Amino acid sequence: MAKSKSKKKNKDIQETSAFHNVLVFFRYNSFGKFLLFLTLFVLLILFNIIISGNDLEVFSLITGIELVITIIVSWTIFLLRRNSNIEDNEDNLG
Repeated sequence: MAKSKSKKKNKDIQETSAFHNVLVFFRYNSFGKFLLFLTLFVLLILFNIIISGNDLEVFSLITGIELVITIIVSWTIFLLRRNSNIEDNEDNLG
C-alpha cells in the first residue's frame, strides 16, 4: 500500500503540463524570449492606439513616456545586477 502511494506521488511530480512546457520555452530559449518581447511590444502599441483614440500627438506622448520609463527601469536593473556581481567577486577573493 505504501509503495503504490509513493509511486503515484512520484508520477504526479514528474508530469508537467503543456502550459509549463511553453513557459520553459519562453524562459530558456532565445527565440522564445524574442517572441515574448515581440508579443508584448505589439500589445503595448495596440493598447496605446486604443487609449489615444486616433490622435497622433497623444499616441506619441504615451509611447515616449513608456520608452523613457523602460530605459530608466532597464538601466536600474543593469546597474543592480552589475553591482551584485562585483560584490560577489569581492567576497570570493577575500
